[in-house]
Amino acid sequence: MSATPAPRAALAWWGATACWFLGTLAGRLTGSATAITGAVPLPVAVLLFAVCAGLWALLVHGVHRGVKGARVALGIAGALGIVDLVVQLVGDAVTGNAVHGGFFLAALALSGAGFVLMFRPR
Repeated sequence: MSATPAPRAALAWWGATACWFLGTLAGRLTGSATAITGAVPLPVAVLLFAVCAGLWALLVHGVHRGVKGARVALGIAGALGIVDLVVQLVGDAVTGNAVHGGFFLAALALSGAGFVLMFRPR
């Protein structure tokens, strides 16, 4: 894999990051937070969500600029993130949380698009 920019993949990943942030925040605000996110006060949780989303967006920016090794790092982290999104979507289907699930479904679709655009041959 070369260190070439992937601007369209970056847009998909940034969209997935925004959907994840909004979905996680919506889950926290609607009271369907996990045991970990429910244990901290709301301002701290929002700050932690923003830091995680910012770090993810920074990694995506590395792919956008063509930084060597950023694609591989994003590929590994993105695969783990997709697994987490699927697990959370199953939980949302069981509990019937449509708002949280809707944002996470959009994040899953955009993450898939990011993978396809990032690793497709040019």
